[in-house]
Amino acid sequence: MARILYGLSGEGFGHAARSKEVIDYLRSRGHEVSIATHDRGLKYLSEFYQVEKIGGFSFVYESNEVKYAKTVFSNWLKRKETLESLQQLSGLIEERQIDLVISDYEPLTALSAKLKRLPLISLDNQHVLTKTKLDYPREHKASFLTNSLLNRLFIVQPKNYLILSFFPCQPRGGKVFVFKPIVKSEILSAKPTIGDKILVYLTSGFEGAADVLKDLPAEFIVYGLKREGQDGNLLFKNMERASFSEDLIKCRAVIANAGFALISEALFLAKPYLAIPAGAQFEQFLNAYHLAKLGYGATSEQFTAEAVSDFLNKLEEYRQHLAGGMEPGNQQVFAKLDELIALYVK
Repeated sequence: MARILYGLSGEGFGHAARSKEVIDYLRSRGHEVSIATHDRGLKYLSEFYQVEKIGGFSFVYESNEVKYAKTVFSNWLKRKETLESLQQLSGLIEERQIDLVISDYEPLTALSAKLKRLPLISLDNQHVLTKTKLDYPREHKASFLTNSLLNRLFIVQPKNYLILSFFPCQPRGGKVFVFKPIVKSEILSAKPTIGDKILVYLTSGFEGAADVLKDLPAEFIVYGLKREGQDGNLLFKNMERASFSEDLIKCRAVIANAGFALISEALFLAKPYLAIPAGAQFEQFLNAYHLAKLGYGATSEQFTAEAVSDFLNKLEEYRQHLAGGMEPGNQQVFAKLDELIALYVK
């Protein structure tokens, strides 16, 4: 039995959803798991566990684009909270006699492991940028280097990197392992159908999306625009996880940002995907690039009627490439965690 501190980024629900699968598995193996996160991760996981609230790094988005200068300034303003969180984590590690730290792109728990000389395991999809042999268009090298530097600063010298990726990539070095994505239980157990409606999930920067969709010859379920109700061929819904998952399982295809978690779930369910990556966010660009390269869907920098129409006209082509859906990486990741915990915790 190991006493584990599990830290995860609170940005979005993707980190939290897959972390729940890992945490449930670790606890089923008899390990004591303390959890630390913030923002959406805190909101989601607090429904299931006792969670330590810490300060957290967050990106500033405007019109679907990361603003790096504002991101740095915003997080600099929270430096007192950051120092207090480090002290909080130090006390937790001592009080609970933590043996090992696992970080899903959460820098403060990773730094705490370094300061306390504890073994650290990194488990995320972001380190595909720095720890694999990566295929990407070279005109995006500046963005790649910026995001790679951020990754190196976030997670300091882990013993191992467990990297999740839906596209092929080769690990760099013997302490790096690449797996298919972790898929949450409700999606794993689902029996997907091909319905009539297209699932759309868009957030800030897409206020004009409804005007684009309303003139297209298709039915859409639209999340993220803070509206509810039927308007012609558009059914607007507010975000509720159960409703969203049900619509994902039954939809004909997906149109959304290029977030890793939603793409992974859609591919597991064999749903064609139109990805609109956030601007200046290389990770999302990379996801969208490989999604299109593998023939699982399409990508467009702008949300336009032309891009959506072209995507809808090719759904059968994408569906052929997706035949059978993507294999999940849950069991392979769990087996590697068992191996590493036994190695580092005697």
